[in-house]
Amino acid sequence: MRRPLFTVPLTVAVAAVFLAAAPVAAAGDDDCSLLLPAADRLEVVFNEIAPTGTPPWVAAQVRAPLSPLHNLSSPPGIDLRIRSNMVASQIDDRDPYRPATPERLAGDLAKARALLVAVRDYCAP
Repeated sequence: MRRPLFTVPLTVAVAAVFLAAAPVAAAGDDDCSLLLPAADRLEVVFNEIAPTGTPPWVAAQVRAPLSPLHNLSSPPGIDLRIRSNMVASQIDDRDPYRPATPERLAGDLAKARALLVAVRDYCAP
């Protein structure tokens, strides 16, 4: 008679775990619906950036696609937003703690491009 008492709580616990996992998968899907268009827009802007000289107004073009990424929870989305903002700060020299240099811009740009690949891998079916 004790056996049925253990199966009911176990069944409820297993069901709760599966139901709790479902929203996590949906959140990732929602992130991708914002990440992929932002990655496409950023790639176009990144192609216009030259470490030896980029007009300061290009920084606004880098920051524009980042706005929808502020509420994301996926690591690639967070990393892409932060690194892209660092690229923009190198272009317009807005970060007093990281003065703009061609070397920093080149490094940040290379890392941001790598994150575009990471985002696309993360969102791949």
